[in-house]
Order: sequence, then structure tokens, then C-alpha cells
Amino acid sequence: MQNQDEPIVVQTMVITVDTGKLLTTSVRSAYSTAKSRATAYDAAYAEGVRAEMVVKGDPIRDQVKAFMLAGMPASERNLLDSKKEDYTEQEWDVKKVLKSSAAKDLGGLVSKFKKAMERRAPVAPATTESETETETNAESEVEPEVDITPYQAMATAVGKFVENVQEAENSPNVVNICETGAAFITSLTDLEPEVEPEAS
Repeated sequence: MQNQDEPIVVQTMVITVDTGKLLTTSVRSAYSTAKSRATAYDAAYAEGVRAEMVVKGDPIRDQVKAFMLAGMPASERNLLDSKKEDYTEQEWDVKKVLKSSAAKDLGGLVSKFKKAMERRAPVAPATTESETETETNAESEVEPEVDITPYQAMATAVGKFVENVQEAENSPNVVNICETGAAFITSLTDLEPEVEPEAS
């Protein structure tokens, strides 16, 4: 039951048909984009592209990056092709931030493509008992991991968070988050106390 002290809101505003069509089209476009992206990923995997090929230095990654770049808006492509000499000093202060953001967007698209190839790879068959024993013996020969400090653990966590933000689609405030994250990691490194060597 409504409290008598609460004001009654009478909403007279109505979304117009034209705006409604735009909203409907935006949803339809999102579904269409997801479907076309999946179709493109399936085609690339069918042609033999694998996640391990999408690494720096491999021509396949260069091709993927070029195709992704071609699909970006012209304004983004122009930014990525621009140089400091193309602008005044004041203009470049703004453009370099935008260019960095565009480069991260492109890198995120390539990373998503690589992950899509990983998801399409068949699951490895179950290992046999002899293979398991071999792996166990190999693991026993590995040197134990070195303990990390709380500072190092936090820096690693922040670094992974920043990477996830860079790869996420339409993530807000990417530049600010990356700059703040980098500064925080640097401060953690500076604040970490030096461990004195144990006396022998």
C-alpha cells in the first residue's frame, strides 16, 4: 500500500515512434553484429587459423589486425595512422590520448579474435595413466614457486584488471583506468620494503 506522504508521480512523457524504432534497430543491430562476428570467427577457424598463430611476429596476426583495422570507423583509422608531426603541440596532447585509446580498442579486437579461436579448439582427450604418471614426475622436478609479497600480489591483480578493461568491449574510462592503474602499480613497487638478507 502506498504511503500517503509519498508524492504521486503522473508521467505524461511518451517515447515517440521514431525514437522507439531507433531503440529497436539498435537491439536488432547488436544481435546481427554478434551473429556476423561468430560467422567470421567460424570461417577463420575452418580455414585453419589457430590461437597460437595470433601472436606478435606471426603473419597471421598481422593479417587479422589489418582486417580488424579496416572495419573500424574512418576517424579511428586516421588517428592510428597519424603522427605527432601532423598536429600542433596542443592538438597532439589531445590526439595522442585518443590514438592510444584507439590502439587499445584495436588490440582488444585482436585479443577477442584469439580467444574465439581458443574456444573453438577441441577439448584435449583425457590423459592415460602412464601419461599422468609422466606429468606427475615432471611436475615434481620443477622448482617450488617463490613466495610473493602482498605488494607484488596486489600489483599483479591490478595489472590483470587493467588488461581486462583494455580487452572489454565498450569499457568506459579506459584511458583513466589504465593511467591510474599504472600509477598505482608504480607506487606499490616504490612502497615495497626491501627484504634484508638473512644473517649466515
